[in-house]
Amino acid sequence: MAAIIGYSGTGCGRSNGSGKSGNAGAATDSGSSSSFDLSALTFKQQIQDVVKQAGLKMEDGNSSGWTLAGYKIFESTDPKMLEFDGAKLAGKAGDSVNKVLIHYALKDKTVKLIEIKVFSAAEIKALRDALDKKLGKALYPNDAYTTVFSDQIRYFERAWADPKSTTGYFFTDALNKQGKEEAGLAIVDYSDTMMSELVSQKAYTSSVELDVDAVLKLMKNKK
Repeated sequence: MAAIIGYSGTGCGRSNGSGKSGNAGAATDSGSSSSFDLSALTFKQQIQDVVKQAGLKMEDGNSSGWTLAGYKIFESTDPKMLEFDGAKLAGKAGDSVNKVLIHYALKDKTVKLIEIKVFSAAEIKALRDALDKKLGKALYPNDAYTTVFSDQIRYFERAWADPKSTTGYFFTDALNKQGKEEAGLAIVDYSDTMMSELVSQKAYTSSVELDVDAVLKLMKNKK
């Protein structure tokens, strides 16, 4: 198991209930004038170029989040950086502020993992809708869009996989102890075993490998 460094504050924890999903597909009509969009990032880009594209500086993104040894996080709540396929995700609920955490390798500065954490209701819905527009409705599981929060069910997941780019999208929606909704999205190159393990450790899914296998099988059967 890879070494972990640092500590993260508020995040989407695993609760009762379940849900996993998968598919990849159509783009969304963003109607946005912004030149920066998290959905367009690749794992070949270097963090300094990503930050510059968003109109920010590296010193703007200090983070207390936790990641693997040999990696670092650029964290931002800036609206210029909080956009996913045209959906504007800046906002907050109480003291919890929507944010993006971009994990990158210290060795070559390449982006390795993108986390988006959203706490405000309107922006959670916007992220869910943007995922469906960009990637298509999730195929897995069959209750991906019928899960209803209750005293017993306080958490669900959805997962998509793009076999061409080996990019996985792992979305979680949960009720915290106060009954407030929290959503998270992890975007990772699922061929990267270390980062995939980190995604699981952060409770976006119990297993990236198993989710991706299930998603790809359903995509193949649908053709």
